[in-house]
Amino acid sequence: MEKSGRHFVLVHGACHGAWCWYRVATLLRAAGHRVTALDLAASGINPKQLYELHTISDYLEPLLSFMAALPSEERVVLVGHSAGGIAISVAIERFPQKVAVAVFATAFMPGPDLTVQAILDETVQGLDYYMDSKLTFDQEQRVTSVLLGPKKLSTKLYQLSPPEVSVSLRS
Repeated sequence: MEKSGRHFVLVHGACHGAWCWYRVATLLRAAGHRVTALDLAASGINPKQLYELHTISDYLEPLLSFMAALPSEERVVLVGHSAGGIAISVAIERFPQKVAVAVFATAFMPGPDLTVQAILDETVQGLDYYMDSKLTFDQEQRVTSVLLGPKKLSTKLYQLSPPEVSVSLRS
C-alpha cells in the first residue's frame, strides 16, 4: 500500500453484513487503500445470535472493539451506510482521535436533537414500509428484529442494482 493510502472501515446497515461492501472494498483496495469491512453483532458471519443482544452497545461491540484495538496514532475513514450511520456516530463519539473523517452514505445521522431512539421510533411508524419482511416484537410492541423480504429487497433497496445482485439476494 502506498503511503498516501487510507484505512477505510466500512459499516453495513440494518439487515446486512460486511458482504454488502464487496464491490466498494475491491475498488478501494485497487486504489491502494486498506479496507476493513466489519460484521456488526448477529449480522453477516458474526457468530452472535440475535437473542444474545440486549442493547445497542451489544450490537455495536465488533466495531467498538475494533476501534479500541487500533493503534493510538492511526486515524481511519469511517463509512456507514443506512443504519450504519448510527454505528459510526457512536464510534466517532467514543474514539474521536482515531477518526480522520466519517462518511454517512445515505445513512442515519443522530445529533443533539435527533437521538438514536427517535430515529428508531420514526422508522417503525410506517410498518407498511417493511412490505413482506418478517418483524418480531417485544412485550411493549417495539420491533426487536427485521428479516427483509424479497419483495422489499428487490423493489425498495436494490431496484437500481444490476440483475446479478437481485438474483444473489434470493439465494
